[in-house]
Amino acid sequence: MGVGETIVSPTLFSPRMGRLIWKDRRGDGGVFTVRFLRRLVRGDVRRPRMILVRPLLPLEEAADGMGTAGPGHESSEASGSPIPGTLDGVERRLRDLLGEGSPDVIMRRLVIWTNPEIDAMLLYIEGLASRDIINLIALRSVMLAERVPTLDASALGRDNIASVFMTHVVPSGQIAVLSSIDKVVEHVLTGEAALFIDGARQCVVFEAKGWEHRGIEEPHTEKVVRGPREGFSELLRANTALVRRRLRTPDLRMDSMKVGRRSKTDIAIAYVEGLTNPRLVATIKERIDHIDTDILPDSGVLEEFTEDYPYSPFPQMQYTERPDRFCAGLSEGLVGIIVDGSPMALMAPGNLASFFQSPEDYYERFPYGGPLRALRFISAAIALTFPALYVAISLFHQEMLPTKLALAIAGSHMPVPFPVLVEALLMEVALELIRESSVRLPDPVGQTMGFVGALLLGDAAVSAGLVSPIMVIVVAVTGLASFTIPHYPTGLAIRLLRFPLLLLSAWLGLFGLMAGLMAIALHLGALTSFGVPYLEPLMKPRPALRDVVWRSPVFTFNKRPEYAEPLDQVRQKKFIRTWKPEVAAKARKEPRKGGSDDGEGGEDRGDRGGHGR
Repeated sequence: MGVGETIVSPTLFSPRMGRLIWKDRRGDGGVFTVRFLRRLVRGDVRRPRMILVRPLLPLEEAADGMGTAGPGHESSEASGSPIPGTLDGVERRLRDLLGEGSPDVIMRRLVIWTNPEIDAMLLYIEGLASRDIINLIALRSVMLAERVPTLDASALGRDNIASVFMTHVVPSGQIAVLSSIDKVVEHVLTGEAALFIDGARQCVVFEAKGWEHRGIEEPHTEKVVRGPREGFSELLRANTALVRRRLRTPDLRMDSMKVGRRSKTDIAIAYVEGLTNPRLVATIKERIDHIDTDILPDSGVLEEFTEDYPYSPFPQMQYTERPDRFCAGLSEGLVGIIVDGSPMALMAPGNLASFFQSPEDYYERFPYGGPLRALRFISAAIALTFPALYVAISLFHQEMLPTKLALAIAGSHMPVPFPVLVEALLMEVALELIRESSVRLPDPVGQTMGFVGALLLGDAAVSAGLVSPIMVIVVAVTGLASFTIPHYPTGLAIRLLRFPLLLLSAWLGLFGLMAGLMAIALHLGALTSFGVPYLEPLMKPRPALRDVVWRSPVFTFNKRPEYAEPLDQVRQKKFIRTWKPEVAAKARKEPRKGGSDDGEGGEDRGDRGGHGR
C-alpha cells in the first residue's frame, strides 16, 4: 500500500448510534473527509446504502419465492366443508352460509337433458354475475344443447360427472371443479357461477362476472395538458389490462394475493422479471402477507400497513391513477401494487424527489420540463417557510428589512389588534377551511366557493382591521405555492409542518425557524422506503441536476435510476440520434458498452433520480 493511500471501510447505518460511521485506518480523518466530499460532488463515489429495517432476503432465496404468495395465501380445498350428496342438502347448506332472506342470491333448479335426465342447481349472485352469461352460456349449454342428449348419464360415475361437464358441456374459458362448498361460496361471491349436480360431490364453477363499474376516464388528480387521458378504475382486471397494453413484454408478472378475512380483496403485485430486484419483490410480498384485518377498502390502507415509518407525515410510497406513469415506474425497477376496488395504484419504493415530478415533464420538451420541475421545488420551500419567515422577521429581525419596507409593514399592522402570530394563524386556518370545503363540495360549486370565499374573506378581514394586507398577500402566495405540488400527500405534509414552524418562529425568530428546518431535514434523512433511503436521489449533485430537480433530454437517459437497484441498469443504447453525422462518428469510435459511459451530450447521463412519469 502506498504512502498516500487510504483504506476506508464503510459501515452500515447504526440504529443505536443514529449516524453513519466511516473508519480511516491511516488516522487522517480531516484530509480524508475533504477528499471524500470532493469525490462525492464529482459523482465518483456512491453513497453506502443504509438499511434501517429488517434485512432483505438473499437473492437466491428471494428468487425461489417470487412466484408464491406466502403461506397465508395457499389455497387448500381440503380445509373446507365437503359438498353434500343431494341438492336438498346443498341448498340447506348454502342457506346456512348465505342467509335465508337474501334476494340477490339465486338458486335455480334445472334439469340437464341427458339420457337419463339429471337434476342440477345453478348458484349465482344477481348483480355480480352477468345475465347474458348465465342465460346464454350456462342454461342454454346444459338444457338445450345438442350434445347433452348424447351423454349417457348412467355410464358416468358421480365422481367424474362434474369433470365431464367441465370439459364437454359448459363453454367457458375460465372453469374449474371444486369439492369444497366453502370454496364454491368464495368464488360465487366474486361474481362466478356454480353448477351443482345431484349426487355429485363436486361442483363446476365458471366465469360469469358482469357487475356494473365505472369506465375508463381521465384521471382527476393528475391532469396534464399533453399526454394520455386514460386512468385506472375500480375494476382490477381493467387496470391490469391497461398495464399489459403498454408493457407488452412476456417478462411482466402479475402475482395475485388476497387480503382481508371478510373482504378477501384481490391484489396484483406487478413487476418485470429480470429487471426488478427479487429482494424488493419478496419484501413487499412478505409485508402484505402479514396483514391480518377484516377488510381492505382502498390502497391507502395497504400503504399504511406496509410503509416503514407510519408515524411520519411524509408519504413513503408513490401512488398514481395513470397507467402511463405506473408502467414507467415498472420499467425503472419499481414494484407496482394494484388493489381491487381502488383506482389508485401504488409504487414502491418511494423517495422525496419522485413526489415533485409530473408526467408532463417528459411529454413536453426538456426546455420546459426542467424549469417547471425546479419551480415546484422552489414552491415547496415557499409553501413551507414563507409565513414563518414573515413572522420571524416581523417580530425579531426588523433590521434585516429595507427602511421603506419595514415602515410599510409597521404601518399596515397598526390597526390590527392581534399579534403577528395570531394574525398568521387566523389566515392559515381560514385558508385551510376554504380549501377543505372546496374539495368536499361538488366540482362546480367547489371551484366557485374556493375563489369567491378567498376573495370575500380576505377583503372582509382587511376591511374589518383583523389582518393586515401584507399578511393576506403572504398567505395567498403560500397557498398558490402549495397548489403546484403534484403529489397530494406531500402537499398535506408541507401544510401540516407549516404550523410548527410558525410557532417556532414566533418563539425564537430565525433561530427557531432554522431549528425546525434542521429537525425536518434530519427526519427526512432517517426515513426509508422498503430499506431505500428517502433522500438517495438527492445525494449526488450531478445526477440531481439531470433528472431530479431538473430534466435533461430524454436521449441522454442511458441508465435506469439506481435507488431501486434494478438488475438491468441499461435503459437505452448510448447513441440514439445517429442520423446526425457527429453523433454517428462518436458511435463508430466508441466501443459498445451499453450506455455505461458518456452519452450523446458528452457526459455520463446515468441518472439516479427516477422518472416519476
